[in-house]
Amino acid sequence: MASRDDSSSRPELTGIETKCLGLAALGRTPAEIAREADLAPERVTEALRSATDKLGAQNLTGAITRAVRLGLL
Repeated sequence: MASRDDSSSRPELTGIETKCLGLAALGRTPAEIAREADLAPERVTEALRSATDKLGAQNLTGAITRAVRLGLL
């Protein structure tokens, strides 16, 4: 059972972080995400790293899992 505190502690991802994380969840590589999202590869790497940090995950797989559980993806 989720408490009110769960929603208030839910991290806020930027649109680019959400888009990059969503494409990564579909199995896209950072290079593929950069092409699809029309972003510089460095920006994709930065967005994925930032999202992973905000979600408190150890790696990208953990970030995707947490984002799905929190309803962010």
